[in-house]
Amino acid sequence: MPISVSQFSFKLSAWPSLLWGLGGLVVAVLVLFTWLPSSYYRMVEWPWIVIWQAGFWLAGLLLIGWLRRFKQAFQPLGYGLDAVLAATLGSVVLSGLASEFRPVALWNLTLVLGYGLLLYLGRQALNQAVLTRQKIWLGLVIVAAGTAAISLSLWRPDPAMWAAGNFATALRNPQPLGHHNFVGGYLALVLPLVGAFALAERGRWRGLGVGATVLTGVALYVSGSRGAAGGCLIWAVVTLGWATVTATGRDRWRRLAVGGSLLLLLLAGLLTNPRVQSWFAGLRLGQAGTAVAIADGPTLDRAFMLRLGLNILRDRPFLGVGPGVMGRVSNLYRPIETGEGLDHIQQLHNTPMQLAGELGLLGLALYIAWWVVVGRLWWRLYRLPQMAGYERILLYGIGGSFLAYGVASLTDYQLENIAIASTLTLNLLLLLSLAQRALPSPPELPQRQRRIASLSVLGILGLMIYTWLPFDLALAFGQSGTEAMIQTQFTQAENRWLKASQLAPWDPTFSALASERLLDLVAIMGPSISQSAFQDSLLTFSQQAVQAAPYDVWFNQNLAVLYQSQDLAVAEQFASRSAQLLPRNRNFTYCLLGQIYAAQGQLDRAVAAFTLEALVRPAFLTYPLWAEPDLEGLYPAVVQSTLLEYAALLALPPQSPHYNSTYSQWVLLRWWLGDSIADVDLSRLRPLVQAVLMAESDFDGALEQVEAALASGDPDLGLPLLAAWLEPDKYLGSYLQQANLDPDEAQLIEQNLRQNRRLRDWLTALVGPPPARYRGSLAFAYRNRSANQLEQMLQPLDLLTYTFIEKLDLWPDWPREFAALDQHIEQFRTRTLNLPHPTHNAFQLTPLPEFLSP
Repeated sequence: MPISVSQFSFKLSAWPSLLWGLGGLVVAVLVLFTWLPSSYYRMVEWPWIVIWQAGFWLAGLLLIGWLRRFKQAFQPLGYGLDAVLAATLGSVVLSGLASEFRPVALWNLTLVLGYGLLLYLGRQALNQAVLTRQKIWLGLVIVAAGTAAISLSLWRPDPAMWAAGNFATALRNPQPLGHHNFVGGYLALVLPLVGAFALAERGRWRGLGVGATVLTGVALYVSGSRGAAGGCLIWAVVTLGWATVTATGRDRWRRLAVGGSLLLLLLAGLLTNPRVQSWFAGLRLGQAGTAVAIADGPTLDRAFMLRLGLNILRDRPFLGVGPGVMGRVSNLYRPIETGEGLDHIQQLHNTPMQLAGELGLLGLALYIAWWVVVGRLWWRLYRLPQMAGYERILLYGIGGSFLAYGVASLTDYQLENIAIASTLTLNLLLLLSLAQRALPSPPELPQRQRRIASLSVLGILGLMIYTWLPFDLALAFGQSGTEAMIQTQFTQAENRWLKASQLAPWDPTFSALASERLLDLVAIMGPSISQSAFQDSLLTFSQQAVQAAPYDVWFNQNLAVLYQSQDLAVAEQFASRSAQLLPRNRNFTYCLLGQIYAAQGQLDRAVAAFTLEALVRPAFLTYPLWAEPDLEGLYPAVVQSTLLEYAALLALPPQSPHYNSTYSQWVLLRWWLGDSIADVDLSRLRPLVQAVLMAESDFDGALEQVEAALASGDPDLGLPLLAAWLEPDKYLGSYLQQANLDPDEAQLIEQNLRQNRRLRDWLTALVGPPPARYRGSLAFAYRNRSANQLEQMLQPLDLLTYTFIEKLDLWPDWPREFAALDQHIEQFRTRTLNLPHPTHNAFQLTPLPEFLSP
């Protein structure tokens, strides 16, 4: 039935104006957090957080009002939905009670309760004809069109995003939901409904539907979400296939021709997307065409995340780690073979696996139960002959929406996103609106049960205040502390961060942020302040961060560095935890452990730890620290151990993808240590390495090698610098221009290039600290936008490197994934230090110091 203006005449007599106003505010909140730029981040930012919380709370007040209006009927959801919703709440409660992070689980329980309130509120609005399917459908279309328009208006295209192979700059649009996968998932969810609306309506409403469909499709394309594109592709195939199969005679052939043409156009359009192209490029067939290797980073990550989820089920099979807790515990379960990847992930990029990980097998059973109950209801409606015309098109739109999003959700988890979760809720209400018209209604709720239900909702609202208010105040104090620090009001900033951490001790954000800013202050003001009360505050805040997030690698390492000069035994505990949680990283964890062991007189363990650092970072054996008196005597043992481990690592098949890089690292180490390299296979080495090996004995040959590599377009960044040293008059100027150095640094480099004409003298002429490394994007893991300001990753004290060795990149970083290396490191570390990875140790770590133990 087409929409008419008369259908929008609201029945004010049915409700007091106040309740209408509250209902309008609830709707406005849902729309705001769909259209608001970066809405997923603002959901956990002061003061925006209060807005959506107020929306849920007002929905609860409305529901209480409806429950207490005993003259009006009040019906449950019916059709099995009440039972599965109750099972969901029960499972979330049980999992939360069993979780190590109960406050985090409680926070997520309140979100589930909020959407439950919305669902029941919408159900009663349908019962009383306050809402109709036409209004809901039209509202979804308008909001979807608005979201797509906002998304496209905030999109900033540039030529780099069309390069299929560059993940960092590839075609992705995160606005307005805060992440490109959220945007794609939302648009995949609404596109079938919007398209169905265009088919069902006439006149101006059809024009709106067609325009919204085009806008939504274009916005989905530029979102860069491959999972969403895949979901829509499956929906299109099923829809066109079903339309063809159910047709008869000539109509079937006509639909086949039209549908096939549309499908080919859709495929062609998708294949123009560089993100889709990169996915196909990342799937490589084996030599016989029988095996497939995954080289696409995000796809490989998802495979590792599935293994991470299975590790959780091994450890906590029935109740999981707790709702919303994944970001706190993922490091404990990450597979060793992920290498340097998947540090502190919030989700497993797969909805059923996420639910299984957080809620255990109960969560997986709930996922299946929701599909069964909703699918059965949809199928019952589909089989009704009176479900025709307008209503049948709506039914197809609802089914297509669930199908497209269901497929897309196998590549991402998005149920925390307000726009997506509220749209799923409205989808259910649309299905209930059709069931209400065509199927027997569930029995009304008796008055006694309504009284109990209203008291239960009141209790839920009280629980929301109890849970939300301290965190909201913590956000306000934390933000105020940051502003005070910017204004150099140090004492005031410290007091506000302390208050924030006391209000929400389960959130590490403000404790960690305070410790970082105090460290910055200590570095600026020098040793005088490090002996003051700031040092005590620094340790206190850092300890609070570890207590709130004990599996955060860098919170542990930061504390290890802080205790390195104060309490070596405590420093060892924190450093050991860091090494177990992220066994291969570029922030010198094993160097730190080695220094701690050596200072304690545990020399064998120090040799083992330094060997591990040399496996992670081969250039470590060139560092100036080996000239220090307390480490100089250990150097021969570390060298011998390292060369033995590299020889064992070279048992790799010579045709394996990492063999040449491993061989090159080993050869360079032998050269640096003075071993004979007469038997080296030069064909396996980079031109830069070949030139370095020649440079000590054959200057002209090395220069010829470098010039040939530069002429061939070799992208090795060390080549221009080596050319500048080999032939300064010819290449120094172009190198300095290309390096874009400040005048003082350029002068220092030129001076050393011209003065030091022996290779090793030049390589060791300048020393400096290793490049600082930073972390980021922790708002997802800790669900606090201020967590994005956390970036500090402390390195061992007074560590120095040789500047020209770093700039030449003689020993480049290993690939992020290198399973043979990671397994070798695991075996060696377990054998020598007894620090096995949690997945090999019943998911246990070195315990925290007693003063931090719960």
